[in-house]
Amino acid sequence: MTESSRHQTILVPIDLHGINRSTLETLIQIARQLDRAVLGLLLEDVRLQQVADLPFTSEITLSSGHERSLLRDHLSQRHSLVGTDTRRLLNELAERNQVELSFEDASGARWHTVLERDGHLDIFFPARQRWRLPESGHPGRSGIIKCMGMVLPQNQPCARVIDTAGALIKAGLVGDIYVLSNRPPLPEQLHNLYRPGHQVRLQTNFSCDAANLTTLIHQSPYDLLLLPRDCLQDIAPDVLEGALDKSGGQVLIIN
Repeated sequence: MTESSRHQTILVPIDLHGINRSTLETLIQIARQLDRAVLGLLLEDVRLQQVADLPFTSEITLSSGHERSLLRDHLSQRHSLVGTDTRRLLNELAERNQVELSFEDASGARWHTVLERDGHLDIFFPARQRWRLPESGHPGRSGIIKCMGMVLPQNQPCARVIDTAGALIKAGLVGDIYVLSNRPPLPEQLHNLYRPGHQVRLQTNFSCDAANLTTLIHQSPYDLLLLPRDCLQDIAPDVLEGALDKSGGQVLIIN
């Protein structure tokens, strides 16, 4: 990967939790509209391997609810299976949408591993798959972001966040938009966020400190939350890792 292409790549960490097809479709649609390549980082989680070495550990599967042994060889098999399935889906979607795609192997937790990499990459964090009852009603079209939130901190460069949001909105991928800031944005910043039939809602009393940002990520009500990476620098890595693991929506961190 050349130095120039590093500035045009979205990194997505892929671990044992897996990523569902709808989320991968959303990622590829975002990459296509932003003219970005996608780098899939296939992660082996050292923490789970350490837990698996304990003699009394087991897990409950999401699909069946049955308990099974959490042994190292089982984890290795699942890591291979999840990686193979995700690569297959991403390859299929990327080829269909003409998005450049590559993969790398790494070891570690999601945010800690990302911190060790080149800071010029944008980062897409899929929401964890949860136990939940099937939603009633008719499912919407896959790959569509019905509700998007974006944080615009004061005294920090937000042009790329606004440009990213504007490109997704212009492509028709976004429904309603929520702008969170600690002061009213400039009118020219909001101009490209408006589209007939959709609403732009402002929250101008949002304090972009570490505690509020951690809570926002943890309790995100948005299908996609756009965050400038600079605003996360005061959050301890372990705290941010925990918030991302528990987030109810996708998070795209913009460099």
